[in-house]
Amino acid sequence: MRMRVLLFSLVLCFLGHFTSAQKPNSTIKFTEVWVWEYENADGKKGEMAIYREPKLNYWLLTPDDAGFRDQDEMSLWFLIKPNGEVLQAYQDEEHLSKKIIKHQLPLDVKSKLPGNWKATGKYEYFGDKHSGFPLMKGIGYQIRYEKTNEKASIFLAKTKAAAWVLSFFNDLNIDAKLPIRFPKELTKNFVAVKELTKFSGGNSVQYRFKHISHSEYFIDLTEF
Repeated sequence: MRMRVLLFSLVLCFLGHFTSAQKPNSTIKFTEVWVWEYENADGKKGEMAIYREPKLNYWLLTPDDAGFRDQDEMSLWFLIKPNGEVLQAYQDEEHLSKKIIKHQLPLDVKSKLPGNWKATGKYEYFGDKHSGFPLMKGIGYQIRYEKTNEKASIFLAKTKAAAWVLSFFNDLNIDAKLPIRFPKELTKNFVAVKELTKFSGGNSVQYRFKHISHSEYFIDLTEF
């Protein structure tokens, strides 16, 4: 009888361990934060900070850090995966419950840069060497638009981050919009680290990558 009880206990322990090993981790830890500074066409200046989980190559947008709190008061965060899937976590004000909605970015990733992007031969370094991350070398391009008098200069840097998905976030039919509109002509493994676009009316928009810093930002999917 004792032998049966012992065997039964061992089986339960094994099944418990197996179930625990197979259960996906519901907590995601973001260990990096990427920061850009910007100035929009109205002259408003600010910073946009986005969290990153480097192993899964996930991005996390929060309303206050990413700069869209004025547009979206209900969303808690947006999780963006490299395949274009977006999880939107929000607070239901009526029922005071937390929920998640899935979106899909309309990805149209280019295999090469457009012909009107001309390399200038210039380069700049971006980042903060004291933050624990290497500086990023940005290569300069000049962009000329045939149908308008707009002109743009942009610097691109190589990266392992899935930065191209950020270019399509503002195309989602939602309230939240990033204050920086990255070009959708980006190819994979590149990130826009600097841009200055001058419009025919005299206005302009610009942004510049500041740095990557270490971070510890957690989200728990079991809350939803």
